Amino acid sequence: MKRCLLLLLALLLAPVSLPLDSAGAEVQTHLDNDTDAFVPGPGGTDRNYTQGARVNYFGAPGALPAPARWLAERLPGFRAPGAQRQFGLSLGQEIYTPRAIMTRKPIDDDRPYAGWLYASGILSCRDMRRTRSLELQVGTTGPDSHADDVQRWWHHGLGIRAPQGWRNQLRNEPGVVVSYQERLRPWGYRRHADFVPHAGVTLGNVHTRANAGGTLRLGLPLPDDFGPWRDAAAGSGRGRFQLYVFARAEGRAVARDLFLDGNTFRPGPHVTRNPLVGEAQLGAAGGWRSLGFRYTFTYTTSEFRERPSSQKYGSFAIVL
Repeated sequence: MKRCLLLLLALLLAPVSLPLDSAGAEVQTHLDNDTDAFVPGPGGTDRNYTQGARVNYFGAPGALPAPARWLAERLPGFRAPGAQRQFGLSLGQEIYTPRAIMTRKPIDDDRPYAGWLYASGILSCRDMRRTRSLELQVGTTGPDSHADDVQRWWHHGLGIRAPQGWRNQLRNEPGVVVSYQERLRPWGYRRHADFVPHAGVTLGNVHTRANAGGTLRLGLPLPDDFGPWRDAAAGSGRGRFQLYVFARAEGRAVARDLFLDGNTFRPGPHVTRNPLVGEAQLGAAGGWRSLGFRYTFTYTTSEFRERPSSQKYGSFAIVL
């Protein structure tokens, strides 16, 4: 426990030592919850992807720390002349639970209790028509993720009975995930409407999958970026009023999901993963001067076979 807290403190303080221009630096805070918090209508589900939080820190374009600069100069697509490169750090946690959280017994036909506590480094490179991002996540699942502590804390604070089955969660396992994403603006920057197709691949013992989709945006006006993404800083145009709506659709081919397949090197709770998953999002974003916001409603098709059901959750992000 003490070592985990010291690690998190070091990760939070790490950006202070980076050679980043504070005038161009940006902090993004993401808080995601299921229908209990950010989806209109009756709540009380508290299952599947129960809660997620992530803090991003992005430095000024071009102000890369030495290791990131060394890597960018050797990666195809990240060293194009005139392209804008940027580096960021993230710290996040995700919590997953089954439907019946008031039973202490193991549940064989529903997703297991699981948590994911991670830190990541993000390297991006963009020009007027294309952006590429490479993210490395390193973290842990199991009790060391402290997902059970966080969920109990929230339930206690809200006066809700605490979940009873966390003793059956996935075991501790270090995780490494590398994700590459590419997004296109076929017509370059458009002030009031654009369409941004995207595709990517993720490899690791936590997630292994390929994804592809597209984002449609309508705005007054649109920021000069490739849409709202967790692995990318907000685009230029901040300082004046902005407001836009967006719709996104994505398909994923999933070869590995530790939160469904179970631990990699030991037997334990697991369910039968669906290899194809679809996701749709609707949202609105805006900003004025140095403050920005984003709300996203997400609908995901069933991810496993034992209890086929879709999931809806909302996300709220603040950009400072």
